[in-house]
Amino acid sequence: MHCLRAAFILLVASALAACRASYPSQSTSASVLALQVHYRSAMGPALVGSGFAFRAYTVDSDGVFEDVTSKATWSSSNSGVAALTTAPSGFSAFAPGLADISATYRGMASAVTVTVVEPDREFPVLKLGLGDPQFIGLTSATFATLMTSRTQGVNVTGSAAWSSSDPSVAAVRAGRVTAVGAGTARITATFNGLSASYGLSVQP
Repeated sequence: MHCLRAAFILLVASALAACRASYPSQSTSASVLALQVHYRSAMGPALVGSGFAFRAYTVDSDGVFEDVTSKATWSSSNSGVAALTTAPSGFSAFAPGLADISATYRGMASAVTVTVVEPDREFPVLKLGLGDPQFIGLTSATFATLMTSRTQGVNVTGSAAWSSSDPSVAAVRAGRVTAVGAGTARITATFNGLSASYGLSVQP
């Protein structure tokens, strides 16, 4: 019995060695391309006295995202409007106005702009629902919504003016974003003097 067991173990070990020789381990040399900040809040302006949170992700050349929220360094461009109050990325709104919430990680930086309003005050702001085609040849839709503190929002996608910071990476027309080439680009919509934008990364 012991001889049979030893022979079986030897057979399994030989099979595993053969598999390793036939299928070498995959390369893990993917390079990090960009850092992205995601705003985890209801769509629309933040209200004075409310709290809101952010997440930070890196995306590498294989299209893999990694959550680096707890590893990033967070800051606000206007701590009188919104300031970091809860580690690692919880902010509180203190006064009406605009503030850029930024994350930095390993030499990369990304930011989003938040609008803070009084609960009973009209304050129009333009918000974008992300259209993020991550691979060349894909197309996805982006929606532009005009928001105030008292309304659920009006879809102004067709009326907004759209642009891409790098049309060789991502082209945009009437809110439809098409991935053209590998790299990063920023999509911007403008409506009645208001503008909003977001960054995206396109993989081969």
